[in-house]
Amino acid sequence: MKHPIVVDTCVFSYDFNHHTLAVLYERYLNEYKCFLSFQSLGELYYGALQRNWGNHKTERLKEIVAENYTIIHSNDVIAEWFAFVRTVRRKQPISAQDAWIAATASALGCPLLTHNAKDFENIPGLEIITEYTA
Repeated sequence: MKHPIVVDTCVFSYDFNHHTLAVLYERYLNEYKCFLSFQSLGELYYGALQRNWGNHKTERLKEIVAENYTIIHSNDVIAEWFAFVRTVRRKQPISAQDAWIAATASALGCPLLTHNAKDFENIPGLEIITEYTA
């Protein structure tokens, strides 16, 4: 059985768009059971609209999500984690978008796969997996 992982929007986008950074994350996407936060899904749809993808590419996005990811929708537990994340990061503000993604991983008790680890640092109990090297 594959271990679960929440995939950040950036990593999904690298893979979807065949970005040069995608190769860094391929093994995780293949070895783990991949989840996407509802927040990431919203960001992906927003990006598609902003870039005028049209029906064909947007349908491809939906197919890839449906075939490879489980969408985690908000619930009371994730909402509590969201409040916790925003509170513990009060002195180091985190965007609401990133807080929802971190809350999703925290509520599931699984790692977060991201290329933007700094966006998620200093959240107690959140395991971050990244291939970013400064």
